[in-house]
Amino acid sequence: MIGNLNYLFYLLILASSVFSPFKAISEISVVVNGKSKSTIVIPEKFTAEELRAANFLNDHFFKISGCTLPIIRSDKLFSKNAIFISKSKTIASPDGFTINSSDKKLIIHGGSNKGCIYAVAEILEQYLGVRYYSPSFVIIPKSANINLPDIKISGSTPNTYRNVHGVFSKDENYKDFHRLNIIEDVFADQYYVHTFNRLIPWTENFKTHPEYFALLNGKRCIGQLCLTNPEVLQLVINKLKQEMLVQPAKKIWSVSQNDNNSYCHCDNCSRINEEEKSPAGSIIQFVNKVAAAFPDKIISTLAYSYSRSAPVKTRPASNVQVMLCTIELNRSKPIATDPLSVSFLADMEAWGRICKQLYLWDYTVDFDHSYSPFPNIHTLQPNIQLFVNNHVKEHFQQSNTDTGHEFSELKSYLLAKLLWKPDANVPAIIEEFTNGYYGAAAPYIRKYLYHLQDEVLKTGEWLDIYGPPTNYQQSFLSQQNINAYNTYFDEAEKAVSDDREMHLHVRIARMSLQYAMMEIGKSDMFGTRGWYTEKDGDFELNQDMVKTLESFNQTSKDGKCSLVNESGLTTEDYYISTKRFIQVQVKGNLAFRKNASAFPAPAEKYSSGNLAFLTNGVRGANDFKVHWLGWESKDFTIVLDLEKNVSAQSIEISTLWDPKSWILHPKQITCLISENGIDFRLLETQTVSGDQQKEEVNHTFSFSGAGNTFRYVKFEVKGTLNLFDWHPSAGGGSWVFVDEIVVK
Repeated sequence: MIGNLNYLFYLLILASSVFSPFKAISEISVVVNGKSKSTIVIPEKFTAEELRAANFLNDHFFKISGCTLPIIRSDKLFSKNAIFISKSKTIASPDGFTINSSDKKLIIHGGSNKGCIYAVAEILEQYLGVRYYSPSFVIIPKSANINLPDIKISGSTPNTYRNVHGVFSKDENYKDFHRLNIIEDVFADQYYVHTFNRLIPWTENFKTHPEYFALLNGKRCIGQLCLTNPEVLQLVINKLKQEMLVQPAKKIWSVSQNDNNSYCHCDNCSRINEEEKSPAGSIIQFVNKVAAAFPDKIISTLAYSYSRSAPVKTRPASNVQVMLCTIELNRSKPIATDPLSVSFLADMEAWGRICKQLYLWDYTVDFDHSYSPFPNIHTLQPNIQLFVNNHVKEHFQQSNTDTGHEFSELKSYLLAKLLWKPDANVPAIIEEFTNGYYGAAAPYIRKYLYHLQDEVLKTGEWLDIYGPPTNYQQSFLSQQNINAYNTYFDEAEKAVSDDREMHLHVRIARMSLQYAMMEIGKSDMFGTRGWYTEKDGDFELNQDMVKTLESFNQTSKDGKCSLVNESGLTTEDYYISTKRFIQVQVKGNLAFRKNASAFPAPAEKYSSGNLAFLTNGVRGANDFKVHWLGWESKDFTIVLDLEKNVSAQSIEISTLWDPKSWILHPKQITCLISENGIDFRLLETQTVSGDQQKEEVNHTFSFSGAGNTFRYVKFEVKGTLNLFDWHPSAGGGSWVFVDEIVVK
């Protein structure tokens, strides 16, 4: 979007505590009546960053006025009414800058990295009123005249790397305007975390050299490498030498554990880890040796999960980067004040004392439910300040920056501001953003935002980065609170009903609340907040819930929303699976509320292992935590007792595919029937062929029972047992998740 000047002035007045007001009286006339009156000058031997800064500025001059300036190359400040852009050794911070007016000249000096570019971003934001609220919603005022006032400012940040990870930062203008980095800026391609399997693939080495891999419970396994095996060290060094020839300009290379907990317990690795009082001991000693072979590169490794605690003896080499991860922590409280974060604080302080390059990987998103309300905004600033105060200069904020994700535009905007300036005025930024992005609906959006925040602050409950909305249905997502939230959104939609773009922004924000309502309804299908009401022994679909689903789906199409969660579930998949879920299997279903048994029993951590979920009339949707039963790396048998002999046309059982959660469809299911529960006869065996690299989220195995009389149904389920070679955790144990048995 390109806004008009009247709207811009309104915005700037509201945000005067954050942004300098536009000045009408200027020192330098850049464009007058749509014609160029100035020149952009870059050095004779310009760098890529200097050229980018010049083009970035000039592109926006054109978008504002329809006019571009000549860009010339010179090392002399020869001309008045010109804008000079160059790097300067006097700027200590690589991304820092100074902007000074002098004798009808504007002189921009930047540090050795992107300082010039960020100086341009400062001019665009502070003096020309440009706003990048998202890559697709940009405020650029229109004017035939561009004048720049006297400027004497400087800018810098304590942080050398600022990544708000997500879709938005893939847009170059958005990234540069918000002074952000992406992985590709510094890390070698395919060498960003969890690289052990890439360095020494188990598929090529395990059969012939099992000793390269971790010893666990007396057996070699493919989960991790044995880091005290000298051949492993040499293989890793050789592999990196080859790869560095292909990507010679890349500075940082990851040598880091795979994403599992199967680290090596051989005598040598165990001895080191015991001496160092942490499994990080063997990792750091190994990575230090790798780093010694590449003194001009940075070797990055993880302090993650089992390796989070720092070693007590060995220090990381000066060219070793340690990525410290916060994955285990609560998100409802700032880390520094949360009693449950004490061990992490100790680990961070320990790494800060011994590591020269500490990279903090934080999580500000619900991975499994990226649309769900996730009131953590109040924690963002204190957490970033905590990191900065503990020697962290490199930040990776794994956030929910995709259209439709809960407050994705606001959170990305705010995180970018805080990574540049940790003491920024958060309430003012929120007000400025919501006024600009939601227009007249902004006050109601803020009511919703702060009401959510107040509710989670009351309880201080655990806010989980994998938590479903059902976790909070008695607190900040109680029916009473949801009623209030819907009132805010009703008012917000009314306020912008005549503005199609703002109205869509409000509708997208509302998807978060709609998602929570639908997911809570799935867990209470026939209850007061469910999808169905029971009337005279029959079940009627709640039409208000159906309207919520249809609204959610239409908004996702209008807003071009994409993924619902980290596992790759699309909004279209979610719509289809939810439609399937709400078509309850009650009427005519002979299996409804009948008893089932299983051997071995399912895992208790999913649906409490309660086999009644197999016959409750509700088919599981996309979330394996709701209405699904799981078995890990096992074949298993399920037997259903229909309580009397019946004749039925069909027998069905459903399975789930969610490979990011290590869940695959089974290899095959065999269906057998019996009248006495002892003598079973075969109906059919059905298989899922191939390596399941791409499957439907839900698969229904349907068997014909026509012409048979039976009381018992047996399903013999054979899983894949292990993940296929294409999977990032190839060889690890795979799960089979099963839900509704339907007999009709």
